[in-house]
Amino acid sequence: MSKRSLYTLGIIFFLGSAIVVKNWSCSSVPSPEGWYEPADEIIVTGKDVSLNMTKKESKWFINEQSYAGDADLIEALERKARDFKLLDLVSDKGYYDKYDLTEDRAVTIFIKGKGKVLRKIAIGKAGSTKNHSYIRVDDSKEVYLASGIMKSDFNLSVSDLRDKRIFDIKKEDIRFFRISYGGENYDFQLFQNKKETDGSDGNQKSLEKWMCRGYKDLELSDAEVNSILALFSPLKAAEFPENADVEKSGKLVCIVTIPYSDKNFELEIYNSKENDMHYARTNVSEYVFTLGAWQTEKLFIKDIYSLSVK
Repeated sequence: MSKRSLYTLGIIFFLGSAIVVKNWSCSSVPSPEGWYEPADEIIVTGKDVSLNMTKKESKWFINEQSYAGDADLIEALERKARDFKLLDLVSDKGYYDKYDLTEDRAVTIFIKGKGKVLRKIAIGKAGSTKNHSYIRVDDSKEVYLASGIMKSDFNLSVSDLRDKRIFDIKKEDIRFFRISYGGENYDFQLFQNKKETDGSDGNQKSLEKWMCRGYKDLELSDAEVNSILALFSPLKAAEFPENADVEKSGKLVCIVTIPYSDKNFELEIYNSKENDMHYARTNVSEYVFTLGAWQTEKLFIKDIYSLSVK
């Protein structure tokens, strides 16, 4: 083969390699690096959302009111912002309107640690499959199609992210509780009885049995009483309505009192409702919240005999 032919082949190979490299670099997408230290601040802004979540001494707090946040839910948002996948480079022209990535339409997330921005993400509209979304990362002009992250993941209310655990008392630790409802006080107490076992040795064992004061001949169903006690392990609010206060909660209709350790936990339930849920509050929190009917119907004792052994 002549030198001229070899030279020509070399040029062809060089040009072909350049085209391959160019095409590969244009079609490839980066893999944004994660971070190793946990975030201590997450900021979410958008047309319908404004959240500032800060971590102090391993607990999360929301907005300037410092509402206690649900750590599991908030840290799931951090994982969303860290672990998403970039699937395709959609545009590098800097035109964002068609992807809902303009400032007035995108949801923007800042993940921060010790004052440093670890990641900034702008999330636009969903892709055609509804399982992907268009995003921008860290102020770059490129628009990517991504999986594992959606605008709806972050378009949340304060109530969505608040810690809804009011208090947590294990039913095994409750020895006495009172339910005041309908003008009656029902005092439930756990007593110990001696009963013979089913074995042939005649040994006796100590059995515990719930009784209601004033109804000594009424045999209460353990399952019914335990169903009530399960509400408090833990007691969870359904929602924290905005601007709710006790003055708007209506008439007090039920009080539950539970002595626990060196405290008396008190739950008050009112007759006013929010989305068919009763307003409630406790002596361990300043906030009014709501409870669902599946919770309150267990506490509204209309007939004590409904709790008896059938």
